[in-house]
Amino acid sequence: MNKLWFAVGLLAFLTVLVVIVLIPVVHNPPEPEYHGRKLTAWLDDLDAASRLTQTNAALAICQMGTNAVPFLVQMLRTKDSNFKRRSIELLQRQHWVDLHTRFGFQNHSAALRALAILGPDAKAAVPDVAAELETAGGQMAAYTLYRIGSNGIPALQTALTSTNEWARRHAAMWLTATGQPSSVTNLLAALKFPDRFTRSTVAMALRRFPGQANIIVPALTNYLDDPDYVLAGNVARTLGSFGASARPAFPGLLKMVGSSDYHASEAATLALMKIDFEETLAALTNNLESSDVNIRKTSARALTQFESAGEPAVPLLVKCLKDPDAEVRQNAAVALREIGADPDLVVPALTGALNDSNSDVRLVSAIALGSFGERAKPAVPQILKIIEEHKGDELSVQGLYDALSQIDPEAAARLSGK
Repeated sequence: MNKLWFAVGLLAFLTVLVVIVLIPVVHNPPEPEYHGRKLTAWLDDLDAASRLTQTNAALAICQMGTNAVPFLVQMLRTKDSNFKRRSIELLQRQHWVDLHTRFGFQNHSAALRALAILGPDAKAAVPDVAAELETAGGQMAAYTLYRIGSNGIPALQTALTSTNEWARRHAAMWLTATGQPSSVTNLLAALKFPDRFTRSTVAMALRRFPGQANIIVPALTNYLDDPDYVLAGNVARTLGSFGASARPAFPGLLKMVGSSDYHASEAATLALMKIDFEETLAALTNNLESSDVNIRKTSARALTQFESAGEPAVPLLVKCLKDPDAEVRQNAAVALREIGADPDLVVPALTGALNDSNSDVRLVSAIALGSFGERAKPAVPQILKIIEEHKGDELSVQGLYDALSQIDPEAAARLSGK
């Protein structure tokens, strides 16, 4: 008897929970069907293990088209009270009645996926999708607005001014993917926000708008000296992608070559080369004679990017091997190695640098001589001494050994046989 009353009580309790959970369904728009299956069944199939099942579900949702939108919007509006969440948890744990129950966030996620599949047909859902941008489903909401197309773009543009950092990030990511010129003004304004990720994402993404270079270039130029080196580097890369159209940014980029951050300096150099290769080579070569040691140092380093095309800079780079600053001398040796030109001038100069007072200069000069092969053979005795000097430093010894192999294979073989 006690068991009977327990069963009756449990059934009554479950009935109350079902009523509480399912009452909102009564007021929902009618759920559309396709091939005798309800929309929610097709939504479940989007999570199936089979790719074919997923594809069929997407096709079914497309067939329902705009008829599915009101129901999906209602799913987006689902809100769970604490009591309802606990009720759903209890219902999902019991095994007597098979009920199709979802938490609010699960409804939101499923609805957003379906609306993204519908694309432009889901334009009526834009306000409700936009409301999701500041929630945990913000990334999917931004993607859905992107998929909706032109009707979703204004919502993404508005999100760029949100106080929610994640909403701005997701909006920036998918707004740039649209490639719509009308978004440029909003994207440029987003560069003023404090979070680094959004700013860097926007700076890189603006390269998708080459037709708006006349607006973008002046705006981005203002960020070349930004203390955030990641942002400055991305700005430089985007300016470089505009080629000659970014010519107004040339002075700022040339100044940026002197950045203390290696990656930002490299990005500026590569951008300059895309804007005007010959002028960049000439400017950096002239900078080797600057009275500013930092300019000499960074210019010598930047010239490594030119490889064989940097031959016009060789005479001044050779001169830099006697610079008062050791880092200038070191960078010059590396540049001469990468350029690999004019051995009659360079080999004697690098051989002389093997006697430099600075160990790093001696090391890089010896490695640089490897680029000139047998022509550097007179330097072998000194290179062997430098190898001995760096004994215990495997990386340095390997670089020296590789150079020796290029200059005198027999000497390298004898060394390896020891």
